Amino acid sequence: MQSKISNTLRQYFPFFTSLESQSCIYLDSAATSQKLQSVIDITRHFYQEQSVNVHRSSHQLAANVTEQFEQSRRTIQHFIGARSHKEIVWTKGATESINLVASSLAKSHFKAGDSIVVSALEHHANIVPWQQIAQANNLQLQVMPVDNNGVLKLTESLQLMTSNTAMVALGHVSNALGNINPIKAIINKAKELGALTLIDGTQAVSHLAVNVQQLDCDFYVFSGHKMFGPTGIGVLYGKYDLLEQLPPYQLGGEMIKHVSFTQSTFQPPPLKFEAGTPNIAGVLGIAVASEFIQQHRATLLALEHNLYQQLLDSLSAIPQVKLWGD
Repeated sequence: MQSKISNTLRQYFPFFTSLESQSCIYLDSAATSQKLQSVIDITRHFYQEQSVNVHRSSHQLAANVTEQFEQSRRTIQHFIGARSHKEIVWTKGATESINLVASSLAKSHFKAGDSIVVSALEHHANIVPWQQIAQANNLQLQVMPVDNNGVLKLTESLQLMTSNTAMVALGHVSNALGNINPIKAIINKAKELGALTLIDGTQAVSHLAVNVQQLDCDFYVFSGHKMFGPTGIGVLYGKYDLLEQLPPYQLGGEMIKHVSFTQSTFQPPPLKFEAGTPNIAGVLGIAVASEFIQQHRATLLALEHNLYQQLLDSLSAIPQVKLWGD
C-alpha cells in the first residue's frame, strides 16, 4: 500500500521520472524539496507567455498577470487561515521574512532592557537577526532550553518569559530534529505578557495544517522551496494592525504611494513591504504548490506516518543508536 502511495506522488515530480533519477530516494527535503511539474509549468508559462510587470502597466496582459498575482496572495491566505489577503507579504524566503520583522521592530518597538526569547532548536536565520539586533540595541537574548533528548523544556521555557520579554521567536517544527514544538502554549504565555510572537513555519506548512488565526501568533513565516515550490520566494504573515505600525524595510518601486524631493508617502500593507519588482513567477509557483498540498494532504500525511513509524521501529531495534527529538 505504501509503495502505491509513494509511486502515485512521485509522478507529480519530474525529478523522479527522469532516467537519471528514477531510482533515487531523496532524503534532503529539509534543505530543499523537489519541485512539482505544475510549479515548473506555471513559472515557465509566465516567462514564455506572460513576462510583464505587476501593478505598473495599463495594458491588458499586465492587468491579467496582476490579477493572478493578487489571487495567489488570496490562495496563501486560505492556505494558512489568515484573516485577510492584506496580511500576506511576499519576500524572497523565510530568512528575509524574519529579517524584515526584526529590522522593522528594531526601529520602532524594542527599548533598552527588553528581552528576545528564542529556542535552542532554531535555524540560524531565526537566531542571528535577533542576536545582532540585541547586541546593537542593548537587549537581552535568552534561549529556551532543551533536554538530553533534544526536546524543548516547556516549563522552563515558559518561566524564561517575563514582563521584559518583547519578542518570542520559535520554529513550529525543528529544522534539525523535526520536533513539533508546543507553540500554542508559548504563544498564549507571550500574549499574557504583552510580547510579540514570530513562528518559523518553514518545516511545518508542507506537513501540518496551519491556521494562524487559531494559533494567534503575530507573525508566521515560510519559504516556497521547502514546500515543492520555487526558490527565491517566501511569505511573511503578519496581523494587519502590526503591519500597519511597522516602518518599511526597503524603499523604492511598488511600495511608494507618492514621491517628491522633499517628502514621500508609502503604500499600506502588504505593498509597503514589497519594494521593487517582485518574484512574480515565484509567487505564481508557491500558490500552485500550496494548492497541491491542500489537495493531497491526506495522502501526504498517511505516507509520512508510515515512513516515520518504519524508521522509528527500525532504529529503535539498534542498540547503538540514540534517538533525538520528538
